[in-house]
Amino acid sequence: MNYFFLYQTLKAHFSSEAPTHASGESAFGYCSHEFHSQYAMPNSLAGASAFDIEGSNDAANNHFSYPIFHPNKEKTSDGCIILLHGLNERSWDKYLPWGYQLANYTNKTVILFPIAHHINRSPKNWGDPREMADYVRLRKTQAPDVKQLSVVNVALSERLSDHPERFLLSGYQAANDVLDLVKYIRQGNHPLIKGDAKVDFFAYSIGSFLAQVMFLAHHDDLLAQSKLFIFCGGCAFEDWQGTSKYIMDSKAFECLQRYYKEGAAFSSQILRPIFNETAMGQSFVNLLSVKNLRKRGLGYYSGLRDRVNAVVLKQDSVALADKVKNALKGMQVDEWHFNYDYSHIMPFPITSNKLVNQVNEAFDRLMLRASLLFTT
Repeated sequence: MNYFFLYQTLKAHFSSEAPTHASGESAFGYCSHEFHSQYAMPNSLAGASAFDIEGSNDAANNHFSYPIFHPNKEKTSDGCIILLHGLNERSWDKYLPWGYQLANYTNKTVILFPIAHHINRSPKNWGDPREMADYVRLRKTQAPDVKQLSVVNVALSERLSDHPERFLLSGYQAANDVLDLVKYIRQGNHPLIKGDAKVDFFAYSIGSFLAQVMFLAHHDDLLAQSKLFIFCGGCAFEDWQGTSKYIMDSKAFECLQRYYKEGAAFSSQILRPIFNETAMGQSFVNLLSVKNLRKRGLGYYSGLRDRVNAVVLKQDSVALADKVKNALKGMQVDEWHFNYDYSHIMPFPITSNKLVNQVNEAFDRLMLRASLLFTT
């Protein structure tokens, strides 16, 4: 499979608004479905900042659509894979080849599900470099020592610096949305997927952290038959290295780490009920550190050993390979190194034709590796 060609073709198709095909169909088996979240963010987080959109301005986060790659439009699928993306994503472009190829190799329906306040669940201008440039200049005057600030990450950086509880709240909303989607499928309501279909997960970067929280909380009930493939993720919260011009700046990352590691989060009136009264809140606490995971005990590992696989990259500077292997001790974790210059953000670069063969090989290797888990 030519990754560069697949990327360009899918991107062009996905962004096109021309009526070249029947409604809900495409030459690539692509369609989209609407979703309405039942979990609203607290209005108390809304404020004077341009990025404080909770409340009445948060409609896009609660009512949105998700893309689907469906292998056979003539019949419903007996298997489904939910793909969870990375932190601070504003576009599906990078993930379109991933979803397409997973559907192609597994013959399962693949759903690309957006995390709260990401991609089409966030204002479009957050991804507009021209509009974000003024906010970058303002943030630099307020925090002259900030590192890795950019037009790409200023919206998320501001939001997390002002209210670090948003990290948990957005994740909690997204996790509940995903679990509602699983229930919707299991009830036989999805038009493309059978009610008894097995629902698995392909999770990348922070999407893997979200998936881990869900699996820790529900591995023996709602997700009892589900499998999880982790790519470029899997470590505990304290071990993530999130400072990046593509993710968040140094001020936001330091604020986030301090808020959850030093305990301020546990005195929050907004977060306390989640920590104290929900299984996912407890699982989030477990995943704050490897020490917390060890306190939970190894029983859940034995139940997930055959259902969770991970691939980490040697050159990954965000989800460090050794940290992932430590957090997922006892599970199958493969450490890979591609024979070209890659990164956590861009494991499959599309900028140079010179790399086309190497990237094709690496991409196919990963998709085949994940597909093996989902089809055995």
